[in-house]
Amino acid sequence: MIKKLMLSLVALLLALLGAELLIRGSGAAPEMSIIHKGRFQLSANPRIGFEPVPRVDYAGHDLSFYDYQGSSNSLGYRDTEHAVAKPPGVYRVVVLGDSIAAGLKVERLEDTFPPILEGLLRQAGVDAEVINLSVSGYNTQQEVETLKDKGLRYRPDLVLVAYSLTDRERVDGDILKTLLEIKLHKEGTVAQPNSYLLDSALYRFVRYRVLAAHQRPAVTEPALQAALDLISGDTVAEYFGVLAGLAKESHFQVLIAVFPRLVRNFHAYRFIDQHQYVAALSAQHGFQHLDLLDTMARCREHSPEPIGADNWHPAAAGHRCAAAAMAQAILDAARPPCHCSLCANSRC
Repeated sequence: MIKKLMLSLVALLLALLGAELLIRGSGAAPEMSIIHKGRFQLSANPRIGFEPVPRVDYAGHDLSFYDYQGSSNSLGYRDTEHAVAKPPGVYRVVVLGDSIAAGLKVERLEDTFPPILEGLLRQAGVDAEVINLSVSGYNTQQEVETLKDKGLRYRPDLVLVAYSLTDRERVDGDILKTLLEIKLHKEGTVAQPNSYLLDSALYRFVRYRVLAAHQRPAVTEPALQAALDLISGDTVAEYFGVLAGLAKESHFQVLIAVFPRLVRNFHAYRFIDQHQYVAALSAQHGFQHLDLLDTMARCREHSPEPIGADNWHPAAAGHRCAAAAMAQAILDAARPPCHCSLCANSRC
């Protein structure tokens, strides 16, 4: 029986190899491409819309659709590599956010708040690992959907949402619109991201010739507009609810850190109502809440460097101030476990 099964398996493999060579030689399989521009590609999840391209190393000066110089990791994020399996005793923080948390206009990765936060927690005796899943242009819906698709596998102890005052709308610099327009003009040559089978002519023939004729609807302007509409709008209240459900199911805490507009005069700040809105939502769902408005105001007063690269994005000094406030909030409220040698630290 074992010999028969082995012979059958060998015969099947030979048949597949023969079909692969035949289709490859005949050119019957369509040539496929993943729609991407710069560091961004269309996502298989329509509620995310677009996602980062894995392992992009860019050294050019035109940062349009690239955002920063240097390398992204194997998932496409501006972060180092992280093993999926969580080592024993490690306190894991998953960061969700947009261009603020991704460090737009900050030249070096190590000057952005996620690695700084990790270092501060370790200095306090916490064996911390901070994993950054932030992407420029994301709103709350896209951030939480990313957590569902890619973040929960890391088994976070804390999910830190770097909340921006633009999170109630889609403000992505037309990243999604550009990618969808490319898709419209390349109908018939579009593949889903992260498909490792695309190298096989047999797979492309069956998936995009045989099956697609019955399954793939025509891509039209209305269809692409519907895809845009799926990401647009105010999703904060809805997805705070989704996040609360995930936190309960997967047993992690949530910290909402609200980044203010970096206005010239904090004494005449005109966006308090937006801060109050998200604070009320955090209280409703039992999230820890950190408003960075006072932090940034004090930081500007005492910092010899500019805290902002523009009105929205902190500079390196602003990231340091934010990270210090986040570390204190985590140590005071979340109370992660310390290294045994530092258990006397009352904050842990």
